[in-house]
Amino acid sequence: MQRRPIIYLLAIVIIILVVINHNDQKQEELLPVISREQIFEDFKNQTGEVWLNFPASFSGTSGELFYLGQELNRKSVTTVYRIYRPESGELYYELHDEWDNVKLPANQFETYYLVEGEWIKTRK
Repeated sequence: MQRRPIIYLLAIVIIILVVINHNDQKQEELLPVISREQIFEDFKNQTGEVWLNFPASFSGTSGELFYLGQELNRKSVTTVYRIYRPESGELYYELHDEWDNVKLPANQFETYYLVEGEWIKTRK
């Protein structure tokens, strides 16, 4: 039995897998994102009780959702925003939905409260 061709074949397969994995990682790094900091900056001038909820896996890429919560007239209002990427490639977010009397559970999301103009992350 000839072992040399099998060893060469295994070496080629390993090299191909390494190259494919490396390219996937580079493409993820090149994807445009909207950072939490950008979102915090956009909503820092809100008044009253305000909070932002991000899913634990939030990375700021196209198609993702985040949630702005507010206490308005003694009721909670949660505004859902979706991140979009048009053909121009510049990411933006816009209103996707609005829920009255809904406050998302803070332990299910990364929740930040606006306190005196600063965003403070809640403890889990």
